Amino acid sequence: MNASRPSNSSLRSGAMRGLVSALLLIGSVQAAADDEPSWAALRQGGKVVLLRHAHVEIREGIGHLAPGHCDEEVNLSQRGEKQARQIGKAFRAHGVPVGEVLTSPYCRCIDTGRIAFGSATPVPYLRPPGTVSEAQAEVDQAGLMKAILTHHAPTNLVMITHDLNIAGVVLEDTVRMGEFFVVEPKGDHLDIVGSIVIGED
Repeated sequence: MNASRPSNSSLRSGAMRGLVSALLLIGSVQAAADDEPSWAALRQGGKVVLLRHAHVEIREGIGHLAPGHCDEEVNLSQRGEKQARQIGKAFRAHGVPVGEVLTSPYCRCIDTGRIAFGSATPVPYLRPPGTVSEAQAEVDQAGLMKAILTHHAPTNLVMITHDLNIAGVVLEDTVRMGEFFVVEPKGDHLDIVGSIVIGED
């Protein structure tokens, strides 16, 4: 009895899957190499981590409510909780010394901190700028900058907040959920060491 031969379409499909897998592996290896300078800097301590909260399901009209009522806020999705765990695991795996963990008063940020690092201290100046007046938003951003520039410790300061707050510091158009920037205070200014995304947004 003759063994059946795979069709040309099956061969092409298998080859394509293999190519895609190879490209994904190459991309993953390259991303890890690109991230290493940031991890190396964090291992030295004395840096500030500006982390956008982990993944949430965006719902129109929700999210600019007063904090403190988690059932009325946009909260971490299951995907976001997993992402937060991955963030904490990555920090531990890379031997990063974490000191204080400051967060926005919103539950998605507090929960990201608690899940990833085991602690979270809410501070008002990390709230979203769209939830306060323009004048207050400027005061909050000044508070954020002061906290960064005055950080002098052997450990790293983690600040978990929202995309616009981070974008205003690092001058990026977009900040993905679960992405963090590593910055180094330099007296009256800061240096941006790099950025890393753990998990997917």
